[in-house]
Amino acid sequence: MKVLLQIRPDFENNVAGDSIQLLNTKKCLEQLGLDVDISVNTNAYLETYDVVHIFNTTRIAETYNFVLNALQQRKPIALSTIYWDVSEYYNNTRSPKSKLEIWNRAYPLRKYAMDKADILLPNSMAEMQLIKERYGVNTTYEIVPNGADADFAKADASDFVNAHAIYNFVLCVGRLSPRKNQLALIKAMRDIDIPLVLIGSVSDGGYAQKCLSAGNKVYYMPFMPQQKLASAYAAAKVHAQPSFFETPGLASLEAAMAGCNIVITDRGGTKEYFNDMAWYCDPNDINSIEAALLDALSTPKSYRLSEHVLSHFTWDKAAQKTLGAYNKILK
Repeated sequence: MKVLLQIRPDFENNVAGDSIQLLNTKKCLEQLGLDVDISVNTNAYLETYDVVHIFNTTRIAETYNFVLNALQQRKPIALSTIYWDVSEYYNNTRSPKSKLEIWNRAYPLRKYAMDKADILLPNSMAEMQLIKERYGVNTTYEIVPNGADADFAKADASDFVNAHAIYNFVLCVGRLSPRKNQLALIKAMRDIDIPLVLIGSVSDGGYAQKCLSAGNKVYYMPFMPQQKLASAYAAAKVHAQPSFFETPGLASLEAAMAGCNIVITDRGGTKEYFNDMAWYCDPNDINSIEAALLDALSTPKSYRLSEHVLSHFTWDKAAQKTLGAYNKILK
């Protein structure tokens, strides 16, 4: 089987969850014997491909054009929706009204793409239910959960501790941006006398400056390669991700696999992944974030969640479900 994966043109320079999902999907599908290419060209020639697999409906412009191109060339479409309704985020962060207007104006493009796909591949049932409620689609779907590399389960804390002399800390991995809500996390930790380590690229320079000047014992480190990041996860007591939504948050899956206690937003598909093995918080409520942190910090590390993630949420398992979805639409 030959598959073309399509995604926004800046997926390598502006790395986000969809980038990581696409690259790991490619690697693991190839291990299953598929011939897999990537294209960002909205006019790609598709004659040699059996399936076109498109990623992301939150950023819809390119996705809509990928769908049009596949329909024109009569190729089956698998669509990884990677969707959540960002209206609450825009309203609660006092974003410019223009952003919400742009989001709402794109509704017909998202609905068209979801209606015309042969199969939708949401990351959770919560995501699929939201899509049904918002867009009224009846498209066939297969839940393909996000994953983490199994190597995170082998993480060793010593490299990070030796390099930075920081231990027993709260870690937050992700782009510094209002959606990730690091500023609220910092405020929630003002009365908690342990370090907070932020690791990730800077998405919003002004927001990053607010974060780094908002609290004591806040350490910022730029994006790290996987081996160093795994060591950071293993060294941390808690990984916190109080985002305005996550589907479910790749960093939290990685951190869980490495043995961290997990504090995570209650928005998105998070509870389907972490069940009763994480501490959930309301991203709009500093007290809720603080309470979840205190509970997680006072609880000894347990590898129950690590074993759960390793058993159910690896990229290998996601690729097997993806291949099953392809076979459904090629029958």
